[in-house]
Amino acid sequence: MLKLYGFRVSNYFNMVKFALLEKGLEFEEVDTMPSQEDAFKAKSPMGKVPCIETDQGFLSETSAIFDCLEATKPSPALLPSDPFAAAKVREIMKILELYIELQGRRHYAEIFFGEKRNETAVAEAKPVLENGLKALAELAKFDPYICGEFSYADIMTAQTFVYAAPVCQAVYDWDIIADVPGLQAAIDDTNARPAGAKVSAEQQEALKAFRESQG
Repeated sequence: MLKLYGFRVSNYFNMVKFALLEKGLEFEEVDTMPSQEDAFKAKSPMGKVPCIETDQGFLSETSAIFDCLEATKPSPALLPSDPFAAAKVREIMKILELYIELQGRRHYAEIFFGEKRNETAVAEAKPVLENGLKALAELAKFDPYICGEFSYADIMTAQTFVYAAPVCQAVYDWDIIADVPGLQAAIDDTNARPAGAKVSAEQQEALKAFRESQG
């Protein structure tokens, strides 16, 4: 059986978990933290989660895992069959990853671990976020999902803003979801799907336990 390594607080772990559930693939969750130990880097060379274990070996990096899942189990499709339309989904995913998720992540140390505010990150991340949100607003259809039909872009969107939104609210007093008309409804529709509801509930339970462990 396919194994998914990671932990339920991780948004990238939950992106892959969501996709596996949507595909109807059986899998086992292996609770694993990122590690630079050689034993784990033999599974995930950068020591990151998630990674998956298949009959053919291990695979890391969320976008690569998505591509593998789509090729292995094309139905139900989470990418359009038309090459250009599929590339547009990937374009939005890259914008989400680099210009929204990664910029919000620069503030995780402060918001989730109580470390001192990184003023350089505060100054540098905001204009990148602004451009990323404008790009998302321009490219997305929201009819009803990000690219029209439900896709990997919706999974990534829900799991990008689950942390980027509260982080930006805390750091900048900025509701980044409100800056993109139609975004909140698309996220709500995504999280209302059976796979989305399961992932979200288990993520929030894990996040609650994490916060309690932090005192």
